[in-house]
Amino acid sequence: MKIYTNSTSINDMISSVMDKIKTIADSSTIVGESIKTPDGTTIIPISKVTVGFVVGGGEYADLSSRRVANHFPMSGGSSGGMSVTPVGFLILTLDGDVHFVNVENKSLYQTVLNMFNSLLAKMEKEQQKKEDEEDED
Repeated sequence: MKIYTNSTSINDMISSVMDKIKTIADSSTIVGESIKTPDGTTIIPISKVTVGFVVGGGEYADLSSRRVANHFPMSGGSSGGMSVTPVGFLILTLDGDVHFVNVENKSLYQTVLNMFNSLLAKMEKEQQKKEDEEDED
């Protein structure tokens, strides 16, 4: 394949596509913005980003005897897709505890059950803290 300086090449098309993908799929897409709850707990959403693309093309011979251009016509195309899938939530409490709630490949029932268990554990800690404070008084 002969590439001329004044023609658009497949390499230019691939570079353009990769630059656009880099602007879309950055780290803030994977680790989302943190959410503060009223009790001081911080929840950070974590996602999985899948990107796929295809680029192809070529230069084709000009069979006419009256060719004016100094290069062969170029034909090309590109296509792509992107998927953002939630994986889970990173939960940071004021006590310094860090928990990861996985929501990937689980049924809604399992996810709700895990969240309920986390809530019960938190309530247990609060109850224990209150009892410790009462014992000190």
